[in-house]
Amino acid sequence: MRELKLTPEQAVALLNLLQAERDYEGHLPKALEEVREVLRAWLKEEGLARKSPTGGYYLLRR
Repeated sequence: MRELKLTPEQAVALLNLLQAERDYEGHLPKALEEVREVLRAWLKEEGLARKSPTGGYYLLRR
């Protein structure tokens, strides 16, 4: 997999977009599912974002 260089804001936006697509379609292609999982893990590990009760992710203050 190629390395992506994203800001935390871009990562949260991409994660929300992938989550919305997954919710709408019921699944994601394998490559996009892997990207979603990596983004989730990175944001959680770095403490940059949390999942809201409505299902989306939001950026935490730094």
